[in-house]
Amino acid sequence: MKRNLFIAVAMGAVLLFPLVSVGRQAAEEITREKVLANGQEWKDKYDKYEPPADMLNDLKGMLGPSMKIDVYLGLWCPDSRNNVPPFIKILDRLGARIPVRYFDVPRKASRDVKYYVEEMDVEKVPTFIVYRDGKEIGRIVENPKANMLVDFMDIVAK
Repeated sequence: MKRNLFIAVAMGAVLLFPLVSVGRQAAEEITREKVLANGQEWKDKYDKYEPPADMLNDLKGMLGPSMKIDVYLGLWCPDSRNNVPPFIKILDRLGARIPVRYFDVPRKASRDVKYYVEEMDVEKVPTFIVYRDGKEIGRIVENPKANMLVDFMDIVAK
């Protein structure tokens, strides 16, 4: 009886383990260079975007030394392709030394998987998470509400 119970529990664990691990997504940290080298469209989006200089000057005055940004994107994702290169261009034009980490996430294993990165509550890509003093102060999720520069300024102004 005990042996049969043990076998049943062991078989249940073996069968359930893949269901539990399906939701785990592995995000790979990559460089901005790898992002922009992902294809001609990525480079074109970067090259064609020119943020207004006056807005960049305003934004530069809002930045502090304790800021950092994490960007979760999919190199396979059209929204990432449309939004990440302009974001990189904004940072390049600012000339500020804000630490930025880029994470490439794989496609979700199925529609039942809620998060790309569960521990960060990343449900959609791209997701830009802005931190000040180690605390999250805001996010841009998938597509900006106004545009990338305005949305970024709104977060930093908090």
